[in-house]
Amino acid sequence: MVLFVSLPAGVDEPGLTVTPLGDDVRVLIGEPSGLSPQASDPLGLLVGIDTLRNHSLGPDVLEVWACGVGESASTLAAQLTANVGSYFQYHSRGRYQPQFVARGFAGNSDQDCEQHSTFNASPNANGAIHVVPMAGGYASPGFTCGFSPCGYSEYYRDGNGRSGFFGNSSGFLATSAHEMGHMIQWPHSYTGLRNDFMGAYDNALDLMSGNFGIYGGGGYGSYPDPYSSAVINFYAAGWIDPHEVYVFGGGGAAFNLATAGGNGHRMAVIRSGSKFYTLAARIPSNYDPIPSHWSGVEVYEVEVCSDSEFDCLFSNDDKLPGFRRVKPHPAVSFAFENSASYGQPLPHVIRPGSGATVAGVQVMVGSISGQSLSVSMGSNPQPIPDPEPGTNPPLTGFADTVGNVFAADIDWLAEAGITKGCNPPANSLFCPDAPVTRGQMAAFLHRALPDLPVSTSVDFADDNGSVFESDIEWLSATGVTRGCNPPNNDRFCPDQVVTRGQMAAFLHRALPDLEFSGPQVDFTDDNANVFESDIEWLAATGVTRGCNPPANSQFCPGSPVTRGAMAAFLHRALGG
Repeated sequence: MVLFVSLPAGVDEPGLTVTPLGDDVRVLIGEPSGLSPQASDPLGLLVGIDTLRNHSLGPDVLEVWACGVGESASTLAAQLTANVGSYFQYHSRGRYQPQFVARGFAGNSDQDCEQHSTFNASPNANGAIHVVPMAGGYASPGFTCGFSPCGYSEYYRDGNGRSGFFGNSSGFLATSAHEMGHMIQWPHSYTGLRNDFMGAYDNALDLMSGNFGIYGGGGYGSYPDPYSSAVINFYAAGWIDPHEVYVFGGGGAAFNLATAGGNGHRMAVIRSGSKFYTLAARIPSNYDPIPSHWSGVEVYEVEVCSDSEFDCLFSNDDKLPGFRRVKPHPAVSFAFENSASYGQPLPHVIRPGSGATVAGVQVMVGSISGQSLSVSMGSNPQPIPDPEPGTNPPLTGFADTVGNVFAADIDWLAEAGITKGCNPPANSLFCPDAPVTRGQMAAFLHRALPDLPVSTSVDFADDNGSVFESDIEWLSATGVTRGCNPPNNDRFCPDQVVTRGQMAAFLHRALPDLEFSGPQVDFTDDNANVFESDIEWLAATGVTRGCNPPANSQFCPGSPVTRGAMAAFLHRALGG
């Protein structure tokens, strides 16, 4: 399905730019867990929810291929990590960790690119991203069997068919986030009132629909940065716990609704026959850059598929992707062609200080405080306390380290000034599961060991203009790095991922006098490895404990180092 930048006939408004952000590619989902409520959803809101969450929780390794564009796969992967990865880290509160791994050039046409990446897919990947020279894109959630062979499709060479084509010629970040939403089973959310090519994109406020807004220079239309999405998508993805949902049961209640960055319930639900209505806070933030006059409580109608499993999976009418149909309530199509629409309130958002009736229930919205706002429902509302926060709050203040095994190490790293976060300028995230690049490694070591003796540095040919250029030059002058392309070693490869073996060499050269504090470990997977002596040194100093607990008989020298693991290595080496 090729999507393009176009305008309906008769529309000629200066400053209007419209990019249909994407569309679903229908493929067999595979063996879903069934269409009845499951233990993962004790509220009984959705069906097949375990299938919906197949790729939305934990690490999600996505290979990045450049297809006929002017940027390298490494550059594109870095852009996705810094912007789109941090977007999902924030909204999932660290529960979803997309990892973008650069693979290289894969042809010029869509067909060549997909064919190439399919035949050359890594067995460790969960899906593929193809960056192409177009506006908009398309994507598929694929099969449920993972990227490893599942013995079904010749077209995908027994892979899972989970792939996305992200256009980089217009609104690359919003397009990428939108298509990744499709790759984790998020549907469009539109009114169904338009019959033209923009029919699926008439909801201004949702990443998965129009994502419209006014931006710098007086332009308006498709906003280039991703908005948040309908809250039922976050629940379907497993990013909202059942105890964070208030289900209206009659009478009246008063409580707070909050975004991922606030304190309160994440979602409220009003049931009505075969449908239900969701209410959620929409408040401007770095990860939801909506206009302030569109803030308030957003209301959606959700219809869950009650047909046969076959019809729910293979319906061609685009009404029930992901087993649910989501549309704004009330359903009023956003007139994106009219510049005046962008300055008006949205009908499906209840503004602070106002009220509305939803499925016969009176809803009143109070004031905004930070990333929360007060809400009352029904008659004689009684206070409902905010849900108890998690038992492992982020020690560092980063929003994505809740319950992380490396939380204490990340806390130490932040207090020591070695890390500043992964999403400047806000730096509200650490991205503990993202791989460390060689440029980032240079910065970590420079901040951690500023007093290492230096001599003459190498002028690498590929770090000019890099944000880490001064750190790389320092690392070269200390002798800790020798370059990435022996024997010439005239390049540093700042955007390449650091492997665990390379990390052992970096630390060994930087801290050769570190005392031995652990037993000599003979890992089974480093014999004859170029970094074997560095790895043995790292184990003897107690800095590493292995990569396969509890046995810890392996080191995994070729695996990427995550930012969380790097925090632990530095903490053990320098913090006692």
